[in-house]
Order: sequence, then structure tokens, then C-alpha cells
Amino acid sequence: MKIKYLGTAAYEGVPALFCTCETCRGSLASGGKNLRSRSQALVDDVLLLDFPADTLWHTRRYALDWRKIRTCLITHSHSDHLYPEDVEQLHPAYSHGTSFLHFYAAEDGYKKLRAVLSFEGADKRAAVSEVKAGDLFAADGYQVLVLPANHDADSSPVFYAIERDGKRMLYAHDTGVFSEEAWKILERAGRFDLLSLDCTGGFGKAGDWWEGGHMSLRPAMAMAQKLRERGQADERTKIVLNHFSHNCGSTYDELAAEEKKYGVIVAYDGLEVEF
Repeated sequence: MKIKYLGTAAYEGVPALFCTCETCRGSLASGGKNLRSRSQALVDDVLLLDFPADTLWHTRRYALDWRKIRTCLITHSHSDHLYPEDVEQLHPAYSHGTSFLHFYAAEDGYKKLRAVLSFEGADKRAAVSEVKAGDLFAADGYQVLVLPANHDADSSPVFYAIERDGKRMLYAHDTGVFSEEAWKILERAGRFDLLSLDCTGGFGKAGDWWEGGHMSLRPAMAMAQKLRERGQADERTKIVLNHFSHNCGSTYDELAAEEKKYGVIVAYDGLEVEF
């Protein structure tokens, strides 16, 4: 399996719109990997994770082939992870020759997707399935386990364990430390080859984020350590930290300078990891 990180920022992006903080100014000046768009990822070129407002930009930058992408898992309904106004472009008046796209989302995201996919003939362009924590389903050759995220409850937040051909990854973004319910459901999963963990608060320059629906380095590493103790991660498991905010107080270059110290990979837009 492989995962490509199309975007790696929190809602604001880096640099953030209107912002003149040191991190945004430094990122803009340095450019390259320091520039982050809103979080989105693509597994094996076919399985899309989230649909933010930057999906159009990602399509152009990475030459996404929408004939191959047939499944999209939505983590929650906040606009930096689900931008339904652009999903409406599946209407044949806006796009032509698009292959069928199947969305999976929990309650609030499901309702928003159903609302924009209500046009005549929408069932020929897309499908929407509602998921909930604990669900296990097959999608385009993958086995997907749904976990409850520790995030804004109004956004119906979930995260996902994804398996194919004996390989398994955990995509845990827009979640704080895992709930007891999440740990219980995770008992149904085996060993992970890759952990993609929320690190919105960076490496702790702006404090440790143990609460508030996101994590920083220390909470994220605590989740990885607990998975090791349960036998669900080991020295072969790759750990990617992702979903960074300018509020963490660090540019990509500053974070990457320390990644080897912690044995992690700091995500950047365009990063591709095979596992």
C-alpha cells in the first residue's frame, strides 16, 4: 500500500489567510515544503481521504485521475475536510465523463452530501453511505473499520483503520487522544504498518495539546506507544505526523529538523509513503 499526502494543514492552511504571525511569514518566505494546503490524502491512487476546499488545487497540482478514484472516506463535516459546494460539481452540467464516486460519512457529513447530491440523475454520478463508529465494511477492495474521533461532536467525527492485502493503516486526524470506545473497537484490528496521527499542535512549542479535539507530539506518541503495548504497532510500523496548524509555532523545516529524534515522519504536501 501507499499513501500520498495531498494536503497537510489544519483549517487555516500555512500560511494562513490574513495571518502575519512568525510561522506564516517564515513559511511564506521559505516556500517549498513549508507551504501547506488543507488536509487530504490518497491511498494507492484510488481511495480518497476527505474532500476539502483545496481538492480542486490538489487535482491540478497532482494530476489526479478521477477515472480511478471511486471511493472517498470523510472524517467529519468541518469545511476543511468536507466542502460540499464542490461535491456539487459532480452534476453533469459542471463535469463530463466522471466515473462514479462513492462517499462514506457519519451523520452530519452524510446529510450535507445528500443535500448537494439531490439533483436528477445524481445516483448515476455518486452514492453516499452513512457510517458510524464500530462499522466494518468493504469499499473498492479495502476493509474499513470506523472509529469514533475525539473532536467536535456536531461534526460527526470519525477516523479509519484501512486494510488491503494484509497491509493495514490507521488514519487518525481531527481527533484528540483516543476514547475508551475507540480503543475497544481497535481490538478488532491487527498490527498496523502505518500510523498517520494528528499533530495539529506540532512538537509542543505552543504547549502540549492533550485536550481540544487535536493532538501535538506528546499525545500522538502516547497513542503510538499504547498501540505498541497492545501489539498493534512495532519497530517496523511507520509513524507519520500530519495536520499541522500555524498555531503550533513551527514551520515544516523546524519540525523536520527534529523528526529523526522521535523516529517519525513529518508530513508535507506531496509526501508519498509506501508500507
